Amino acid sequence: MQMFDLPPSLSQDPRPDHHRSVSDLVAIICTVVVFLVVSMQLELAERLSNWTHKHEPWQLDEIPLTLLVLSIALVWFGWRRWRELNRDMQIRRQLEARNLDALAQNRRLAQELIQLQESERRFIARELHDEFGQYCVVIKVDAALVAQESLHKEAIIHASAQRISEAADHLHQVLRSMLKRLRPTGLDDLGLIISLQLLVEGWQAQHSIACTFKSHGTFDALDEACTITLYRSVQEGLTNIAKHAQASLAEITISHGTQDARTGQIVLTVVDNGVGLQKNTGLTGLGVLGMRERVSALGGQLSLDSPATGGTQLKVVLPMPDTEAST
Repeated sequence: MQMFDLPPSLSQDPRPDHHRSVSDLVAIICTVVVFLVVSMQLELAERLSNWTHKHEPWQLDEIPLTLLVLSIALVWFGWRRWRELNRDMQIRRQLEARNLDALAQNRRLAQELIQLQESERRFIARELHDEFGQYCVVIKVDAALVAQESLHKEAIIHASAQRISEAADHLHQVLRSMLKRLRPTGLDDLGLIISLQLLVEGWQAQHSIACTFKSHGTFDALDEACTITLYRSVQEGLTNIAKHAQASLAEITISHGTQDARTGQIVLTVVDNGVGLQKNTGLTGLGVLGMRERVSALGGQLSLDSPATGGTQLKVVLPMPDTEAST
């Protein structure tokens, strides 16, 4: 579900065109008045009549009346085109209003879809943790008991129990990784900033890439949609850095765009010193497109560019959510 903004030409105020039309009309009236004054002073009509009377065989005296009819016809033609233009403008305004309504509805649907997706992820994560995780622990405990009992009896049984225990450990690690991808660890209990710190520390230890995290301001009053969007943006940015950027350093900063943290903006940047946009082919994948959809659904903007110092910068700007409306 891709969302687009209206081009500037469709959202301009028609009043400047109206002012130009009025100024053109005033210029025409002034020109006619000046011509009338000049013709009265020079008696242009009498001179024209005398001149055409001399060329009566050529019927030149009919030219003024013909020009009058032509002028009336041009006025009628302009009036018809003016009515058609007004009708087209009304249709255009109706289409623009429908387009804006469709765009707003598209954003609402996208936001509801994202919320439904996160709710489903939370449910799956809870089920995996409650059911799958418990059975992994049971398998590991039983394997440990079998290994302990068979240590001095049967070497083959002991080795099999060891393999079961190792398989349970591996399965448990895979489960923990899946749970982290489905639902950020501690996001509901620890908040956004601490969860991002844990994410950065775990990513740094896993990929051996230096990463710094800086936060300026408080972000405790954010709703779930805004919180999960910021977290997923950092997660996607770090994933792209690890896969495609060939970077040795990353920096994440989250701050308020204005001094008033209640009515301002939230600005998130993920910067690396890697190969940049030209060589980073991973920035056009579904991950970035999905994050752009998330950000657009909340009325924000996502941009990707290469700073002058090199590397890639992912920037997310979100409006501060209305806490009263969200509650």
